[in-house]
Amino acid sequence: MRLINTNQLSLMLIVFITCSAVYLSLIVTKSHLVDQYQRAYLSLSDSLIQSRENLYYFNHQDNKAYDVYSSQLVNADLKASFLSERLENDQAHWLSRFLISSDEAISYAKNTQVGASTLINDLETSLRLKVSYEYSALTTLLLEEKLLSTLPALEDKLYVSQFTLTGLMESPPSRYLKTQPEFKSLSNYIAFRERIKVESKNKEKDIFTNNVKQMLTQQNSYWLSQAESIKNHMFITVVLFICAIAAYFYLQLRERLRQTLVIKRDLFNSEKEKSKLALVAEHAHDAILITDKDGILTWANQSFCTLSGYQLNEVLGKKPGNILQGEKTSKDDINRISTAIKNGASIESELVNYHKNGTEYWIDIAITPTFDLEGSLEQFIAVERDITKRKALEIDLADAAKQAEVSNKAKSTFLATMSHELRTPLNGILGMAQIIESNIKDPEQHKQINVLLESGDHLLSLLNDILDFSKIEQNKLELNCEDFNFKDVINPITSTYIPICEDRGLNLIINNEIGPNTVFKGDKPRIRQIIFNLISNAVKFTHDGSITLLFNHTLTVKKETGITIQIKDSGIGIRQERLEKIFDPFIQAESSTTRQYGGTGLGLAIVKQLVDVMGGDISVNSTEGKGTTFTIVIPLETSIKQATVENKDHSPRTNIEETKTPTNLSILIAEDNKVNALVAKMFCQRLGHQVTIAENGQIALDILQESSFDLIIMDNHMPIMDGITATQIIRNKLKLSTVIFACTADVFQEAHDNFIAAGANYILTKPLQEQSFLDAINHHKIKIERNKSSHQPKTNIIELKRYSKDKITTLALTEAELTLEPLIEICGDDIEIRNEFLTSFINTSEESITSLITAYDKKDIDNIRLHSHSIKGMAGNFDAHRLVESASSIEKDAKMGMLPKLNDIQQLINLLEVNIQQATRLMENKSDKKQGDVNINA
Repeated sequence: MRLINTNQLSLMLIVFITCSAVYLSLIVTKSHLVDQYQRAYLSLSDSLIQSRENLYYFNHQDNKAYDVYSSQLVNADLKASFLSERLENDQAHWLSRFLISSDEAISYAKNTQVGASTLINDLETSLRLKVSYEYSALTTLLLEEKLLSTLPALEDKLYVSQFTLTGLMESPPSRYLKTQPEFKSLSNYIAFRERIKVESKNKEKDIFTNNVKQMLTQQNSYWLSQAESIKNHMFITVVLFICAIAAYFYLQLRERLRQTLVIKRDLFNSEKEKSKLALVAEHAHDAILITDKDGILTWANQSFCTLSGYQLNEVLGKKPGNILQGEKTSKDDINRISTAIKNGASIESELVNYHKNGTEYWIDIAITPTFDLEGSLEQFIAVERDITKRKALEIDLADAAKQAEVSNKAKSTFLATMSHELRTPLNGILGMAQIIESNIKDPEQHKQINVLLESGDHLLSLLNDILDFSKIEQNKLELNCEDFNFKDVINPITSTYIPICEDRGLNLIINNEIGPNTVFKGDKPRIRQIIFNLISNAVKFTHDGSITLLFNHTLTVKKETGITIQIKDSGIGIRQERLEKIFDPFIQAESSTTRQYGGTGLGLAIVKQLVDVMGGDISVNSTEGKGTTFTIVIPLETSIKQATVENKDHSPRTNIEETKTPTNLSILIAEDNKVNALVAKMFCQRLGHQVTIAENGQIALDILQESSFDLIIMDNHMPIMDGITATQIIRNKLKLSTVIFACTADVFQEAHDNFIAAGANYILTKPLQEQSFLDAINHHKIKIERNKSSHQPKTNIIELKRYSKDKITTLALTEAELTLEPLIEICGDDIEIRNEFLTSFINTSEESITSLITAYDKKDIDNIRLHSHSIKGMAGNFDAHRLVESASSIEKDAKMGMLPKLNDIQQLINLLEVNIQQATRLMENKSDKKQGDVNINA
């Protein structure tokens, strides 16, 4: 069992201390809330009891007292309702529910609210009855006084007095009394007074039997118990918190003691090692020299004396170069070494030295500066090796030596960073395979190349999965938010998986209910990655049936706009007990899945993490043997773009200025790996761009000082000068605003951020993909074209010319676009008619080339426009897209009254010539095939 080390234990203690602090803060918060509710309910209890007592001391003649008492009752009712509603509303918020709002508290609060409301209603009713009783009694007395003063008979007066006092009497003694209106009013008020008296007694009984006091007592007991529980938790948490802090400081003290012991041991070993190194240096075969910071020799070993022929006392206090260098020593190497010594930098070089007897010999010298503790230059250490025999062999085999130097650089690059080199060869494999695949017509070879591409893509997928998972675990995954149309997500899926599903006999159903004019803002590549991972699983585990993809608009739980993605298959399904862990890393649905289907078990884990980072939700529903359904909801900002404009023949057409990819760019590629440079160059050339290669950052800077470019593609890890340094110099010293695409195998965000901070505009990740390159160019199209128009690129072309047939055959095959597919659609299998079309293309192209050269010499813009328009129409019939783009660009300039650039005309001529040769080859091939058919039939 592996023991937990001090750092891990310290980290665990820090996590525990942090959690304890958070928990303690939550307890304090809960204590505060409990205290608030306890005080509130105590206040409510006092208010209700005081209100009940005040009723009996109420003075109905004091209007102000009535308003105060009514307001007191209303406030008590509102307080009870507020406390109940607040506890109930807090139940919807997770933090309040966790801290204070339990079902028991809500139940007590509701009961208290009902009891308080009932009591308050009874008190208000009793108050009204009391006021009414007082009013009726006063009115009765007034009527009695009036009757006593007006009645003439003594019997009637006695009857009125007794009737007013008791309220219960027989009929009046005289008819005269019955007819008096005051007597009738007196009778009504006495009856009203007696009825109010009865109601008041009943209502007082209800008030004294109300159980709100018991409810408030239970409520207060609940909050008291909560406060007591909080005190206990707080005491335990504080004790644990103090213990954890004490343990942490103890571990830190012990770790410092351990580090002190390690330092002492290292110092001892260092001294021991220095003694060994001194012995080695003295007896080493290589010459070792030590000079001060000015290059004055202070020490040399015996091998130096043997190599140079000088004794140590003859060279001490002198500069070795002044003694050993001579006529054939390279001045450039001497200047480089002198500059490095002045700058306090390391340097390696090969140069000619002279023996004391005058004999020439070659040395390989490595000079390294050393610095003191303050960082000041202290001295130089030089190691010299006799390479005279090797240099003699190199002179005889110069080409082999150059190749060896390239191999050595490649090896050094490989040893420098493994992650970089894992992706670098993969870049070459996939890049060349894509280029070869587009030029192969043989079905069998095409199938073999597809196998190579699929294997490479699978390897890239595995590498990306591991890298993505590493970035997610380290919280280094960042989303790139940009505007995109959802069809850009669906189209690659359709083109990739429809043929795969057809080969496996599966039916791929895509239901896209998202409007075509909807624009989303989010990380399009990551959304595409989520769908690819899930559909890849669906294809892997589905043997027959169908796979259905559903996309539609939705609202998330938080009422945010977004999309719902559903991937449903009729595959083998997943057992219910495995569903809970299906999104865990390295977990698959069955233990035999890896053996039977392969995979790392990271795909679904990455999907889950990506969805979480986007703030979305993923769920899975599966029945074993019937299939699986994954449902994803991702919040995305949306907007509606204007519909596309339709032309006269009703074909959709967007704004050319907005969608057309820039063409005929001059591109500088800084890349030390020849395969990667070739792949990047051929990608660019296939798109109609001109490419210059620089093997490192320094060469790229030298080229930029002489020439201007529309775009720079900069690798990172290169000898002599890396890409980040070169980018900084381009921005800060050369002051160039040229768009720079960093093309690197570094996949972590820090490396990308460093490149962006240095001045790069965009990051392309190896292996380089043609579509991602096109997306990057389109994304920075405006800036590229603005920079392009601000300078006139330097060129060696001074006049238009045609190439000889031998020269044309040396041009890249990828320049030719002519194929037979468009003609087969028009002419069918009639070879003669096809040959007539090809002959027409050749003749028209020959005439156009001659006419363009003549028109350009005469600066005849109208004729240039006319012939470029004719070439565009002809090329469109043959689906020669690059030829169409080149001719369209020239026609556009001519329409604006500008003379097209010489480079653009020459490029169009070159394209016409290679396609003329392609048309000739197609005619020859078909003629040969036809002749072969005749011989067979014969």
